[in-house]
Amino acid sequence: MLKFGIDSLKSISKFFSYRNDIDVFTEDKEADKEFYKALFKNLLGEKVIINDITPLGCKTNVLNAYRTQTKSDGRKKIFIVDGDLEIINKNNPTSEKNLVVLDSYCIENYLIEEEGIVHLLYYSSGTESFENLKKKLNFDKWLSYNAVTLTDLFVNLAILRKLGGGPVLKNAHEFLHLSKKQTILDKAKVKNYTQNVYGEIIARLITSDLTDIEANKLYKEEYDYIKISWNYNNDTYLKVVSAKNYILPLLQFRINHCISKGKSLFPKSSLKLFLASHAKLDRLDFLKERIKRI
Repeated sequence: MLKFGIDSLKSISKFFSYRNDIDVFTEDKEADKEFYKALFKNLLGEKVIINDITPLGCKTNVLNAYRTQTKSDGRKKIFIVDGDLEIINKNNPTSEKNLVVLDSYCIENYLIEEEGIVHLLYYSSGTESFENLKKKLNFDKWLSYNAVTLTDLFVNLAILRKLGGGPVLKNAHEFLHLSKKQTILDKAKVKNYTQNVYGEIIARLITSDLTDIEANKLYKEEYDYIKISWNYNNDTYLKVVSAKNYILPLLQFRINHCISKGKSLFPKSSLKLFLASHAKLDRLDFLKERIKRI
């Protein structure tokens, strides 16, 4: 397979300029193009045509492309990067001009919205009413079941990142168990993982010539400081926890439970595409307004 450097990837957008009113550069992969096409059509309607995006692979690549963009070619451009753990640490670059830094962990976070999910349940079931499926989903309660446990994990991951650690982000599938015929998050397993992350944090602080007591005191100060900005509730959960790695996989199992489906899961790529097309994207209004101003 041919591999292209960042400059070559950036130039690919020129080949599709006739198909797009704006050149859109994102993280992600080639396989995400249909997802973005559906999302932008849902968000912008027919006023702005975006049939293609240019995926550059990672946040660093997109930021570099933004800094080295050609401004004299007459093309409208927008560069979009995820919030990642830096949302919690308040260490992201500022959105400016045609650079948009998402105010949630990743683009998938904006898909987690009640109406779009219930529409998916309605079409998947084919026999139950919209209102009945909405009650089964019990959206706010379902969110709150995982909110505190996973937010706490991501706060600890953010503190470790701030100290120079490079935590490997595990997937929700590593923390599941069966309860009353429903596959749900095993909170005990997540808390054990959080405790391991905490142990790495303390180890890094101790190697900085702090005693164990001093390290724990410094950790608590940092943790409490973060909690001032981030209440542990559903709104925070939908911003700081990776939907790609946690909320969407958990939603796959919730869907199965609501429509009494067997073990096979609704494919994640199909789930993303459906929600990109049908979810109310009110939380992305800031992106819509930014695109309109370019």
